[in-house]
Amino acid sequence: MNAEQYSVLALRFAADRSQKQKQLEAAMGIGGEGGEIVDIIKKNIFYDKPLDRLHALEELGDLVWYINLMIHSLESDWDQVFTMNMLKLEARYPNMGFNPDHAINRDTVAEQIAMALAGPVAK
Repeated sequence: MNAEQYSVLALRFAADRSQKQKQLEAAMGIGGEGGEIVDIIKKNIFYDKPLDRLHALEELGDLVWYINLMIHSLESDWDQVFTMNMLKLEARYPNMGFNPDHAINRDTVAEQIAMALAGPVAK
């Protein structure tokens, strides 16, 4: 299943709410699910518990559901998000590989210009 197929199927489970309410639900869900993933990793690293891979994947799925809801509520799609992110990373790391100096000293103007190449933000 690709991201767009997932998007259509997953949106069947979204409540019928206003655009602003969907954005708030998505933002809160992203924060909550991200926190659950952090907790799974924290227990593994600091409490020496075995990594609960299945639980981590379950929470990642929930996180993706909320990200999908946010993308939809912003009237965008996965393709635009993927494209904008790749253009930004390519502008940040011109040698096409991680560089700690470029990670810290970002050329945000160049990144904004690159992301604009993805097309209009709103559909």
